[in-house]
Amino acid sequence: MSTELAARLAAMTPRQRAELRDRLASASPRQDSLTPGQRRLWRTHHEHAGTPVDVVCQVVELRGTVDTGALVDRVRAFAQAHEALRTTFTPVGDDDARPVVHDTLPPRVDRTPCADSATAHALAARLAAEPFDLAEGPLLRVTVAEGPDRGWLLVVAHNLVFDAWSFELLLDALDGGAGAGAPARPFSRFAAEQRRWLAGPDAAAAARYWTAEVADAPQAPPTDRPRGTDTPRAGARVDFEVGRATADGIAAGAKKAAATPYAGWLAVLWAALAEHGGHEDVLLGTFTAGRDRPGDDRVVGYLLNVLPVRLRDPGGGSHGARTRAAKAATTAGLRHAGYPGELVGGPPPAAVFVFDDLAGPERTVAGVPATTLDVDKGVARYDLTVAVYPGADGATGWLEYDTARYDRDTVVRLAGRFTAIADAAAAEGGDA
Repeated sequence: MSTELAARLAAMTPRQRAELRDRLASASPRQDSLTPGQRRLWRTHHEHAGTPVDVVCQVVELRGTVDTGALVDRVRAFAQAHEALRTTFTPVGDDDARPVVHDTLPPRVDRTPCADSATAHALAARLAAEPFDLAEGPLLRVTVAEGPDRGWLLVVAHNLVFDAWSFELLLDALDGGAGAGAPARPFSRFAAEQRRWLAGPDAAAAARYWTAEVADAPQAPPTDRPRGTDTPRAGARVDFEVGRATADGIAAGAKKAAATPYAGWLAVLWAALAEHGGHEDVLLGTFTAGRDRPGDDRVVGYLLNVLPVRLRDPGGGSHGARTRAAKAATTAGLRHAGYPGELVGGPPPAAVFVFDDLAGPERTVAGVPATTLDVDKGVARYDLTVAVYPGADGATGWLEYDTARYDRDTVVRLAGRFTAIADAAAAEGGDA
């Protein structure tokens, strides 16, 4: 290698080096096997055939008139550009599969008239309930529901090829905004790099860390009926909301603790579950984007990772002390966030925390203001999932529960205690 070339390579940013690797590869590395995350999804799909357990389902309200034809064209171009959305899965044996990437695999795209938001949500739920044929595809369905003065974009995809980050990449592409024109990075490249990483010393260190975290795990939160199998069943949700004073108070308390609002709300959930279960040692699942390597932010596919977070010592019991402890636990775990949660020993998490701050600038799609809304699909992936969405006017959220394990009255009481603890924490102001 010449001195000049070596100097030019050394001057590149990590993103530029990742893009160069992509350009130098004349073809994507073949993905002969599923990633650990995909293997879990594949098995769950077949254990619960015909139910939308691992299906992304979102409604995007478009508050204005859009060029529907152009929107449909952009959806199709996005699917063609991203390898994962041209992938199907051929069964191998009884519980595994091989990904098959097609040169073309158009998504299912439909247009339909729509009267209102409730009708759009009902249509999205029906789209999610339609079984996916993983061997034939396509695994992306998009419907543009058109009203007189606004529209709704209904996005339904199987998790095997799509996650929450992928959904945001789709919306960016549909709006033509920043990053929309960046070259797509193939999922097979992520899979190959993950496979190499898992064979190295950093993965071995991560495995030791997570083994220690789940060792002597505490009892899961109590349920109304005994746990049997840990696979998902029918689910329902209890919604909640808190005012702006409470949401602002949680954020302010987190700032005093040199933490993020995520840690502040995680501390609230910790206190609620400790009260519910009668012990302070709580083991939760939490989501990470799984995009830690340069270039992974441009990958469409299932990179999402579900990792444990162990909350043990609340200090003096104040909200500020809990927030600092939650920050310490999550910060330590983030150093090993590349390790697939499926490879961590022990039972899958019974309770999971979801957090998404919606207080940022308003999104536009196809040039008009847009609001994204999650759809209740009537299933529960875990025993209990608690989602919190801070916004400009406060915070909303829901508790999704497995109806085979919880009575609704129990979850309603838990939601009430969660919001009451949040109110008290905000009033405390994160006082150390």
